Amino acid sequence: MIPPEWATRLGKRLSLETFAIEFSDAWNNLASRFLKLECWQTYQEQESNKSHSEYKLGNVANAAKMLENEAETDRPLYEGVKSRRLKYARVRLIKLPLTPYLRYEMISYRIREQMGENIEVVQVGSEVSLPNEEYFDFLLFDRTTALVHDYGTDGRQVGGWLVEDAETLERLERTTAQLRRHAVPIGRFLPSIGGK
Repeated sequence: MIPPEWATRLGKRLSLETFAIEFSDAWNNLASRFLKLECWQTYQEQESNKSHSEYKLGNVANAAKMLENEAETDRPLYEGVKSRRLKYARVRLIKLPLTPYLRYEMISYRIREQMGENIEVVQVGSEVSLPNEEYFDFLLFDRTTALVHDYGTDGRQVGGWLVEDAETLERLERTTAQLRRHAVPIGRFLPSIGGK
């Protein structure tokens, strides 16, 4: 699903490469708060993602070890969040039962939570289609910048939009604030579904 027109019409279209550049710029200029909303129940990983390939082959222990190594490359990011005293939250919408992709992602979330990432889960009913007109993947940097993901039709990121329009940013902020009122930390969510 392409993100809704209300969120992108005043944005600048980005290729996958320029999305990464804009992320780096926005991150470096971040003053106080970063929010990330994730909605897709299945993403298509790049073929170079070895941990996901291992997981799909049933080699869960190998996948977990690879995910630990992948997370280590983000340790400077987590240390930067702490030293800069940034508010950081990943808000994850989840429908049960978990898709195979989400079961894989839960392994990563456990690892990243232990490294200090704040991951909040909002469980939605099976009747809710995700993504939709209100809930779609985006990154919100303070109240100044958003990056809205474009995952095409199959969950593989193909680029996105840079959004700086105040009205759109306010609506994205309201969306995350409303969801966070119903969120539970990943550490409480996993035991509720039989995870560790």
